[in-house]
Amino acid sequence: MTAWYLLHCKAKQENRAALHLCNQGYSSYLPQWQKEKLVKGSKAVVTEPLFPNYLFVQLDAEQANFNAIRSTRGVNGFVRFGGVPATVPTSLIVSIRQQAVQQKEQQPLFELNSQVELTAGPLAGLTAIYKASKGSDRALILLSLLGQEQELEVTLQELQAV
Repeated sequence: MTAWYLLHCKAKQENRAALHLCNQGYSSYLPQWQKEKLVKGSKAVVTEPLFPNYLFVQLDAEQANFNAIRSTRGVNGFVRFGGVPATVPTSLIVSIRQQAVQQKEQQPLFELNSQVELTAGPLAGLTAIYKASKGSDRALILLSLLGQEQELEVTLQELQAV
């Protein structure tokens, strides 16, 4: 009878562990999601694990070599409760996979109409409202100056979420 188990992986080695488990003939699942992030000063879409340092693996408890899996590159060991490797309900894996399919929309770096703080330039320290993205590295903000609201175009490097 096959069941899903949860593996704890070494830091940032989830993909390595999944690859080596696949090479050994085991089925694994690493839920990932995409998000916008500032990387080296420019906005980029990066793919990251949904559960950092964890990986699901499907095993037949009677035939699987738990020692070999525990010794796989990138794996620290099984998540255990009371010394017994924890099983994960199949319904949870199915649910996570369905959510991943629905999550195809990219999360913006800043939410529309959210407050942001200017971190550079002559207006550093002031709070503004994020209005829109302007290309890959610029944004349109609404800043209240001298009792009037002004639209400004700034680089994403100059903004941080409040």
